[in-house]
Amino acid sequence: MDRTMIFKRFRHKQTSRHLRLRVESCVDIILELNDRLGAGKIKPEIIQQFERLRESLPYVTDESVDERDIDRIEEATNQLLAEIKVAYGENRVRLPHDGAEH
Repeated sequence: MDRTMIFKRFRHKQTSRHLRLRVESCVDIILELNDRLGAGKIKPEIIQQFERLRESLPYVTDESVDERDIDRIEEATNQLLAEIKVAYGENRVRLPHDGAEH
């Protein structure tokens, strides 16, 4: 096997692992924020979707990870965080990720 094949395969694994970590970060932030705010502050349907996403992550294969889907998850996370800041005030809600966008 030539060296370029090894590096391509390694780079693919690193990229898919990075993509998976991005999703896990979004899920963790939203669910932790829901715990901090208290039940019912974030629509239960949204929390259920993020919980289902967390449950399904171990079954996601590297080949099924699509960066566009992850971009949409990050966009939804950032929109939700912005809405929470408006609703509860930026000083009142301390975000677990120090305010950095995904």
